Amino acid sequence: MAQNVVINNVTYQNVPEVQIPLVGSGTAKFLDTTISSNGAGAGDMLSGKKGYVNGSLVTGNISSKGAATITPTSADQTISSGQYLSGNQKIEGVVCTNLTSANIANGVTVKIGTATDDDSVASITGSLSAAVISQDGTTKVLSIS
Repeated sequence: MAQNVVINNVTYQNVPEVQIPLVGSGTAKFLDTTISSNGAGAGDMLSGKKGYVNGSLVTGNISSKGAATITPTSADQTISSGQYLSGNQKIEGVVCTNLTSANIANGVTVKIGTATDDDSVASITGSLSAAVISQDGTTKVLSIS
């Protein structure tokens, strides 16, 4: 918000800043730092950044999250609110190379996608009739008949 400034008994209205020449070179710049309402606060500025609000110096406290890669897991993952994303947030795609009808039990349908009804992105119905599973330190499908 600009202020009224009086110089040599002359009033200048709505002046947003004043620059005064310095001895030698350069200028000193004075800005209006008053805000009538709803001004910025510490939670509106990045951590470490400073600004004036209603004439008082305020230091920001919003954390910054740099670039990250999120690998899908079986658990939900959340990027917390209240932070500034200062880099790309990459969410890796899920690739199921062995998801074929030959690897799914006969009559079982696997729906792929996020739809909650029959409008899923894709589906596969299995044709595998039987599988023998053996344990030799790890669980593996050793034969399919």
